[in-house]
Amino acid sequence: MAGRLKSGAAAALRFLVGPVVLALIVALGAGVPAGAVPGPQEGPDQLLARYKDLGNQAEQASEAMNQAQVDFTQRNNDLRQARQAQLDAQKTLAGLQVREAGLQKDVNAIARASYMGARVNRLYAVLVSDSPQALLDQMSTLEVISRKTTRQIRDFKHTRDAAEKARDDAQKAEDNANTAIVAVNKTRADLQSKQSKLQMQILEVKSVYESMTGKQLAALVGPTISFDPRLVPPGTAAATIAVQAALSRIGDPYVWGATGPNQFDCSGLMMWAYKQAGKSIPRTSEAQLAGGKQVSRNDLQPGDLIIYYSDAHHVGMYIGDGYVVHASTFGVPVKVAPIDGAGPYDSAVRYS
Repeated sequence: MAGRLKSGAAAALRFLVGPVVLALIVALGAGVPAGAVPGPQEGPDQLLARYKDLGNQAEQASEAMNQAQVDFTQRNNDLRQARQAQLDAQKTLAGLQVREAGLQKDVNAIARASYMGARVNRLYAVLVSDSPQALLDQMSTLEVISRKTTRQIRDFKHTRDAAEKARDDAQKAEDNANTAIVAVNKTRADLQSKQSKLQMQILEVKSVYESMTGKQLAALVGPTISFDPRLVPPGTAAATIAVQAALSRIGDPYVWGATGPNQFDCSGLMMWAYKQAGKSIPRTSEAQLAGGKQVSRNDLQPGDLIIYYSDAHHVGMYIGDGYVVHASTFGVPVKVAPIDGAGPYDSAVRYS
C-alpha cells in the first residue's frame, strides 16, 4: 500500500510548477497528507463519500485557480499595453517639444521685430510706395508676411497645447503602468497561493483514490450510459458541432486544469468542444455562466451548458433526451449522465 501511495503522490507532483514543487517536497517528504488515509472506523461507503467530497473541493479549487490564471494573463496584457502607451506618449511628447522649440524661435523673432518698430501694415505700404504698382507689390508682400506670422503664431499655440496634453498623457500612462505592475504582482501572489492549495488537495484526493477497492471504484464511476449520437439533431450550428465534439471525448480522463485534446476538467471540456465549432467561450464554469444567455430548464437544447452548484464550480453540456456529457472528477472519465446525475442543477446558459 505504501508503494501505491508514494506512486500516487509522485504522479500528483507532476502538476506542480516552480517553487511550489520544492515547498511541497519539504512539507510532505515521501509521505502523504495527514487525513488522506482512511481511519480505522471508516467503512467503504464513508470512504467513497469522503472521496467524492474531496474531489468536489478540489474541483472548486481548480476552477478558482483557472480563473486566477485568466486574471493573471489579463493583468500581464494590461501591463504590456500600459507600458507601450507610456512609451508612445513619451515619444509624442519628445517630438512636440522639439517642434515647440523650433517654433519658439520664430515667435521670438516676430516679438523682437514688433519691439523694434517693424512696419508691417497697409498704411506703411501707402506711405513708402512710389507708384500704384509699387503699392500693390508692397501690400502683397506685407500680406504674405502677415499670413506667415499668423500661421507661425497659430502653429506655436497648437503645438504648445498639444505638448501640454502629451505631458499629461505621459504622466497618466506612467501612473497606469505602475498600477498595472501592482495588479500583476497581486494576481501572481493569488495564483501561486491557489496553485499550492490545489496541489495539496490533489495529493489528498489521489492518495484516497489509491486506497479504494475495486468495488468502490466501480461505484465511483457509476453505470455506463450509451447515448446514441443520432439523437443529436444534424446541422452545422456551433452548438451541434460542440455536442458532437464533446461526445467524441467520452472515456478521456479527468485532469485538473486540462483543456484537451485528450484530457479535461469540466470547463475545459466545454471550452474545447466549442472551439471545435470555431466559437470561443470563457475558461471557467463561473465565467461560462456569466458569458452565456440564460435559458430555463424547460427550454434546454443540445449544446446548452448546465451549471451545477450554487457557486457554479461544475459544468456539463446538455446533449438531449435528459442527458449531459461532462468531465466529472478524478478517476471518472468523460461520460454521459442524467442531468441530475452530474450534480445539483443550478442554471443553464446558451451560446448561439
